[in-house]
Amino acid sequence: MPSDSIWLFTAAVVAYFVVLLVPGLAVGLTAGLRGWTLAGLAPLFGYTVHGLTGPWMAGLDIPFTIWTALAGTVLFAAVVYAIRRFVESRWPERERPAQGLLPNWGRNAHLGVAACIGIAFVVSSVVLIAAAEGELDAIPQRWDPVFHANGIRYIAETGDGGLYGVSSVNRYGPEGSQFYPNAYHLAGSLVYMMTGATVPTVINAMTLPLAGLFGLAMAALVRECGGRAVFAGSAALVAAAVNSGVYESISNGLVPFALSTAFTPLAPMIMHRYLVRPNVTNGMVLVLAAAGLLVVHSSALFAGLVFAVPMLLHRWWTEHSTIGQDIKHLLPIAGVGAVLTSAQLLGAIDQASGAYGYRPWSMAKPIREALWHLFMFQNTAPYPQYVLTMFLVVGVLTYRRMNGLRWMTGAGLIFGVLFVLVACYGGVSWVVALSRPWWNDHFRMIALAMIPFSLLVAHGMAETQKWLAKVATERIPGFSRRRSAARLGSAAALLVVIGVASLGFYAPANKEVVAHAYHKSQLDRAGKMGPIAVTPLEEEAMYKLAEIAEPDERVMNDRNDGSVWIYALTGVKTVAAHYDDNVPPKDAELLGDHFREYETNPEVRAAVKRLNIKHVFVGDGSRYPRVEPDMGLVGLEKADFVRVVYQNPDATIYEIIPRD
Repeated sequence: MPSDSIWLFTAAVVAYFVVLLVPGLAVGLTAGLRGWTLAGLAPLFGYTVHGLTGPWMAGLDIPFTIWTALAGTVLFAAVVYAIRRFVESRWPERERPAQGLLPNWGRNAHLGVAACIGIAFVVSSVVLIAAAEGELDAIPQRWDPVFHANGIRYIAETGDGGLYGVSSVNRYGPEGSQFYPNAYHLAGSLVYMMTGATVPTVINAMTLPLAGLFGLAMAALVRECGGRAVFAGSAALVAAAVNSGVYESISNGLVPFALSTAFTPLAPMIMHRYLVRPNVTNGMVLVLAAAGLLVVHSSALFAGLVFAVPMLLHRWWTEHSTIGQDIKHLLPIAGVGAVLTSAQLLGAIDQASGAYGYRPWSMAKPIREALWHLFMFQNTAPYPQYVLTMFLVVGVLTYRRMNGLRWMTGAGLIFGVLFVLVACYGGVSWVVALSRPWWNDHFRMIALAMIPFSLLVAHGMAETQKWLAKVATERIPGFSRRRSAARLGSAAALLVVIGVASLGFYAPANKEVVAHAYHKSQLDRAGKMGPIAVTPLEEEAMYKLAEIAEPDERVMNDRNDGSVWIYALTGVKTVAAHYDDNVPPKDAELLGDHFREYETNPEVRAAVKRLNIKHVFVGDGSRYPRVEPDMGLVGLEKADFVRVVYQNPDATIYEIIPRD
């Protein structure tokens, strides 16, 4: 059974940054971006390039590989550069970069922000490594990760970068597969191909820097909107500390959504940049950023649009810009973006109108409980973050000093209300309709609310530092003439105090939350040990199956146990490749219910023949105690048409005895 070393995991992390930053920096630099704006947008642009070129290549029957991805990057950057050079030569005055719109940070300010972002990446890494208990190839045990794992392996093995390919591992046959935005899987497939690491290692490597990417995006937003360096650095640190930001999403297996949350602050950032100076180059950058959000996760673009509402209202109210002007500038962007992402938009429409059923969460928390979770920065984990709440109060009381980000209080109100509605009235039809872009999911809603709430916290920290620096200058001898030393000292002191008071920016508490993704936490949310979908012995049996299974066969398995991971781990296809039983293939549904009737049911035998099933894999039980195993696989130990070819305490592999 493969076990990836720390060096292979490190290689996967490095490969992931290469996969994002090579195309991201190429596109950002050719678009004329520099500084923190470039740094913030580069990872998102990496996803933009892969998420758009993968489906385009699929449409042209070009396989998505390392070399074709590199060629796509070169072509993408060349087109961006050509457009920029053309418009700059045609309208030089209009396209010239604006001067004096950003605050004048000194060298120490830039270094301080970079240090805070570095701390955010370190905290993010420590949380994940500790949550996985050092097993960096640990299998995520939650609902969604197996879908993403199968999608990564599928693209790497087939080269199919299309928007319907990743779901075809589980949705095969005449019914057709399901649309899913696949930028995350395309990037993961490149990491997999570059390193040869196992798919769980790839997923964990892509999860490792999530809070750091969130912090980078928050700092870039503050910088672009005219905030002080202390505000930007504080925003990065809060992003790495806040429980309900990306950590609870990771805990629940919502990794692409967590990634989209980390990138969402870039949507208002780049829209602000474009509206302040509405030229073709900035418009192109806005289109690319919006496309990146869409290809990472469809809901991210909706979230970005919601964030735009209070920003636009604040702009129209305070800056005397006209509604007509801004709409005139934004309409062409919407048109070009729709053309650029037409495949994704049509796929999303197809998904919404298809047969796949929608199942709302229908939460019904007491309002008092929902508000407590919102203002304590934790949703279901019992770890209130009192330090953040304290600075939230300061940030709200001084919100008028946020200047270019005052509108974030409106965004906090919108997403805070949406979270309370979903958490308390999740079964009400109009709440379901309103929150459907986020699957009526309280975890997703509170994660989005954490963006403006975290900025208010960071603003509270910055205002506290400003007050401390003023006190030091006025009352401590020697600081009156050394204002820069007072500012630096107060910032450092505040950083140390917050770090100590939060026990390392809440890393231990966040580790416990993320550990639930691997079921390695001491207790689950109900106070009981969580079941493990894929045990080490089941994993061992899966690799044994890879030695036994014949080429091109599909193995019969139980949809409700860890065997849905077989393809992601070994490349052997299974009848069921996801826990989701919503609109399964007809043959899979038939066999799941009636496979044990093989000897007496001709329809079962016909389905077995169509799918070329030669072996059966039965794990140690359901992923959850309340979910029953597929009835078609119950009692096989007494069946005469199969024989055991491998067995350990957690898994059994049967061979179907050929009929004469």
